[in-house]
Amino acid sequence: MKRKGEYKNMTLITRKDVPIEETWNLADIFSSDREWEKSYSATEQELDELLNEKMSLSSSLNILHFLRTYDSLMERLHQISSYAMFKYSEDESDSVNQNRMGRSQLLVAKGNKVSTKLVNGLTQIPNEVMTQYMDDEKDLHDYDRFLQRIEEARQHSLSPDMEETLTALGQSLESPESIYLTITSSDLKFEPVKDRNGAEVPVSLHMYMTQIETSPDTILRRNAFKSLTKGLSRYQHGLAKTLTNEISKNVSLAKLRGFPSALDMHLQFSPASNNFYTTDGITAEFFEQILDTFQEKLSPHMQRYARLRKSQLDLDTLLFSDVKAPLDPDFDPPISYREAGDIITEAVGVLGSEYQNQMRKAFTDRWVYRGDNIGRRMIAFGGGVHGVHGYSFYPWGGNLFDMLLLSHELGHTIHYTLSAQNQRFINNSQSMLFVESPSTLVEHLVVHYLREHRKDPRLNRWLNMYLMMSYHHNCITHVLEAELLRRLYRKLENNEPLTTSIISDTKGEILSGFWGDTVEIDEGAKLTWMRQPHYYMGLYPFTYSVGISAATVIAQRIKAEGVSIGKQWTNVLKKGGSMKGLDLFKMAGLDMTTTDIFDRTVAYVGTVVDDLEKSF
Repeated sequence: MKRKGEYKNMTLITRKDVPIEETWNLADIFSSDREWEKSYSATEQELDELLNEKMSLSSSLNILHFLRTYDSLMERLHQISSYAMFKYSEDESDSVNQNRMGRSQLLVAKGNKVSTKLVNGLTQIPNEVMTQYMDDEKDLHDYDRFLQRIEEARQHSLSPDMEETLTALGQSLESPESIYLTITSSDLKFEPVKDRNGAEVPVSLHMYMTQIETSPDTILRRNAFKSLTKGLSRYQHGLAKTLTNEISKNVSLAKLRGFPSALDMHLQFSPASNNFYTTDGITAEFFEQILDTFQEKLSPHMQRYARLRKSQLDLDTLLFSDVKAPLDPDFDPPISYREAGDIITEAVGVLGSEYQNQMRKAFTDRWVYRGDNIGRRMIAFGGGVHGVHGYSFYPWGGNLFDMLLLSHELGHTIHYTLSAQNQRFINNSQSMLFVESPSTLVEHLVVHYLREHRKDPRLNRWLNMYLMMSYHHNCITHVLEAELLRRLYRKLENNEPLTTSIISDTKGEILSGFWGDTVEIDEGAKLTWMRQPHYYMGLYPFTYSVGISAATVIAQRIKAEGVSIGKQWTNVLKKGGSMKGLDLFKMAGLDMTTTDIFDRTVAYVGTVVDDLEKSF
């Protein structure tokens, strides 16, 4: 029996055949490609002028002038690069999209040079002088967070010449990530496989992670996992070298900037010229406490769940390809995109009318690209464009699972929309520690909404299984990614070489340590380090566990105390990057400086497993 709504697009269509209602409205950024070209040319000219002229920062008024110019310029550059990236995400195989993306990267590189020039100039101003300037010119306080970040980075800033050299090498320094993304999106191919009915099913990274690994069809799951393993293994040596280069680069940069380790650099340093994410200055010791808490305390609950899955699915051995299989295979109600939009919009009403209205716009104003076409980006995302609004990218499959994953990305989208509406661009670099909490909270709210409005015991059990999948993905998969990074950085910093077998074997050791004897860790499981781009994003993976823990507790408080807590959360989101992550959590009533919230999250997961054990 084929699962309802499964594998909607067995034969992928081309981008030109995607119905317009399944695409996003990029005209809100630029009305046409021609308008993009005009903005590109004007922005490039302005960047060149700033690079060629002397930057005078000798008075408070001069500094204010440059900050205003810089803020406006960086916002326009963000719009240009976002438009190019979104077009490229629609179809990465299209030569026009590739060209536009390449040109936008060149323009961003120029923007980075301007950023470095400005930051270098500001770091040369003594702190006491800058304090006097800000006393003299109150409008400088419009850029408090940006200037604060410059002060935070001052201790580890290099000489202006060195910083300019690193900026000039920016594209080369980012090459490990770009090589990884190119290989996984364009070169990596997997053989189609047969399901239990003998039908042929295409395999891709996105389809495997969003549909196949949660399929009730054991034959399909295991065949697809073998296909995935075979496809990944062809590139394992090249991508191992790519990952090694990324780690080696960061170890060298950490030494250059005077950090005791690469972990410390990733946790405590973010250049003020980085307009996307910022670190929060937590210690490597606390980072490791977070990893240890989840690995030690969550493992027993997940092993219980693994034993339940093995028993319920009547499997002799639970393979790694089985760890996300549904325990109630025949329950998977299809859902239309419109109905999903209605449910998500209603569910977030507890966050207040302002938040809910923005979510409604995401559906009515086409903020989401949901076409599942050849050449599209493999990984879903949610974000936005400063001065415009948020956008999400999520190929739609048509079931409850898709609705909840889409709600996650839309959580990012509305967060960015609210923060961009209330913050200046150069103040709005999002806290990496906080950024995954708005997205995972929306998942929880949708689950709560469905429980309250659909009194169906079987649905309630499915929702518990979804929550376990979410904790599996966010608290386990990503924590174990961070654990691999911890170990690989330590090895390289201890002058131990990183080879393909060392990376894969280390991954296998981590998985075996977590799952014990409940899951068979085969060669394919050891290659899961090849599936995610997170290894090229500093220590980003661990932030998911922080985010979902905060979301768990906030969702419980909203359920118990009502919309006042939800509105308080919405006000926190408006602060965007103007505050550090720990301060944002504090404003929301959460103390994330200890492991207490994480312990409470683990305990909650234990109750979900309890309920599932009783429900079968």
